[in-house]
Amino acid sequence: MPAIKNKEKILQLVNEVPEIKLGKVVSLMEKLIKPKNKIPKRYKAIYDAMGSFKNTMSSSEEFAKRKQQEKLLDR
Repeated sequence: MPAIKNKEKILQLVNEVPEIKLGKVVSLMEKLIKPKNKIPKRYKAIYDAMGSFKNTMSSSEEFAKRKQQEKLLDR
């Protein structure tokens, strides 16, 4: 459906919404228009902390490297 037809359909539907529910329609449309933050505020600290360690190896990666070196030394 072209954009103009979509807008016409939305306007037609909004005209049919009961006045009591118009507030919900407005808040929904505002949410759709707002640019979304990629990271919710409540998780920002977690993602910041994770980001600071992303270049470090996990303990399992370190263990695998150590074991690989030990195997090379045993040969």
